[in-house]
Amino acid sequence: MKHTDIQACDKITAASDPWKTLHERIDFGYHISLKEAHVCTIDEDLAGFVIFTPAPVFARGGYLRAIGVAPSRRGQGVGKMLMNFAEKITSQQSSNLFLCVSSFNRDAQVFYKKLGYTKAGTLPDLIIQHASEYIYWKRLNSRG
Repeated sequence: MKHTDIQACDKITAASDPWKTLHERIDFGYHISLKEAHVCTIDEDLAGFVIFTPAPVFARGGYLRAIGVAPSRRGQGVGKMLMNFAEKITSQQSSNLFLCVSSFNRDAQVFYKKLGYTKAGTLPDLIIQHASEYIYWKRLNSRG
């Protein structure tokens, strides 16, 4: 991701949960500086982004910080492509990948389950009252 991609990524988050419901933004510049932010482009248009830390940060696993797909590109495999990229890079350093998904974000929960993620825990009222953050986990390889 480059700084010139930030505006397009901000538009994706403004139109998407969980950011819409949580009234949150992502500091893309910060994640660019850490080399954690990546984009997918199709026909020179930004189709989506993924932000992740591949190094083991929790329970021998990397952490998916955020993923977003442009509304016009949803249902076209962009999210799966971004997740495959994150998993491939993470598997070179970590044996697991973890993520959090909001309890109200049911579409995301279905998406992660289809990709082989398992709900591993619940953090009630973590960000807002009456909404939990679910911890999802996927074993990427048998590295110790």
